[in-house]
Amino acid sequence: MNIALITIGNELLSGFTVNTNAAWIGNHVLQVGGNIVWHQTIGDNKDEIHASLNQVSSDIRAVIITGGLGPTHDDLTAIALYEYTGDLPVFDEDYWQFLQKRLDKRNLNLPEINRNQALKPKKGHCIPNPLGSARGLHFKMNDKEIFVLPGVPREMKAMMNSTVLPWIEEQSTGGMTITTIRTTGIMESGLAEKLGEIVNALSDNIKIAFLPQFTGVDIRVSGMDKTAVKQKVDEICIQVKKYIYGQNTDRLEDIISQMLIAKDLSISTAESCTGGLVGHRLTNVPGSSDYFLGGIISYSNYVKENNLGVAKSTLEQYGAVSAETAIEMAENVRLKLGSDLGLSVTGIAGPGGGTSEKPVGLTFIALTDGNNTRVKEFRFLSDRQLNKNASSQTALNMVRLYLLNE
Repeated sequence: MNIALITIGNELLSGFTVNTNAAWIGNHVLQVGGNIVWHQTIGDNKDEIHASLNQVSSDIRAVIITGGLGPTHDDLTAIALYEYTGDLPVFDEDYWQFLQKRLDKRNLNLPEINRNQALKPKKGHCIPNPLGSARGLHFKMNDKEIFVLPGVPREMKAMMNSTVLPWIEEQSTGGMTITTIRTTGIMESGLAEKLGEIVNALSDNIKIAFLPQFTGVDIRVSGMDKTAVKQKVDEICIQVKKYIYGQNTDRLEDIISQMLIAKDLSISTAESCTGGLVGHRLTNVPGSSDYFLGGIISYSNYVKENNLGVAKSTLEQYGAVSAETAIEMAENVRLKLGSDLGLSVTGIAGPGGGTSEKPVGLTFIALTDGNNTRVKEFRFLSDRQLNKNASSQTALNMVRLYLLNE
């Protein structure tokens, strides 16, 4: 099924907001048998919305529109669609009362400006919004189905999953099978080299794409034949098993959570350059209190020495960014918090603070179980945020490899 996508918002055009909705919609529509063949991003303007809809070709069965359903002056999408389709908005008193009761439970008052969100089409339909106040709209005009959704990503995704994607799947003859293999600890070129024979032997009905990020590389395998895709995924997994931590939407912290729980192990963290990012990622997983006992953010040498217990002589002789300091950080936090594992990170995040001997990006990560301690040196880049993200990913991956006995 051919589908058009119109994303609306002045903030998208100006670059203040990244259009992640388009990528998400395109990916998920493809998996249920649809195909985004035309996409346009426009501003919050009724004439632009009408003009964009008029450009949609006749072979397109459905149009998905996101953005502009809020209560403020620049949210014009609903008004534009009512005019374009010739439908009439009707005030929905029941929904207005529902919104008021929902806000009352949070001790909030619903402003009168929100009344436009209680309008519903006389001929069209509303798409329920389980996470917000702005309902979506569904119109049928000539041979086209028009779905209108909020631009807020979490609301849009919930409504797509509950209403739009099931409709597309029901109307489609079959979808593309897509599996994303998630790797970390190896560069794109390294993966390409290890998977060279598999890639070179691909048939026309299977595609493999490498999607690099600074924290790892995703390998996307796609095709119309579900069995063939699975077979190719299995081949890849055998070839680069050590670097694979999950598939599709898996996060490294999710996988570590499962492994720690399965082995009945606890962990604590001592962080310097990451400023608590490792602990933050670990606690993003529901139920993390079962295995994460806590952490010490020892950003300064004073805290490293006086709160974490790193020896003053170690700091003076080797420096805060050193293998020796990382080892003491990991060992001491494990003892202080009583965890099975102690994980530490210390480095120079940048952009300043580096020297010729210890450049920006130099990072030491240590992991101990009380009997054995492993410490590794890494050289990341000069960008502060990238270094923090890479350090946290590498630290978590060190835990994963330890739990795999690798």
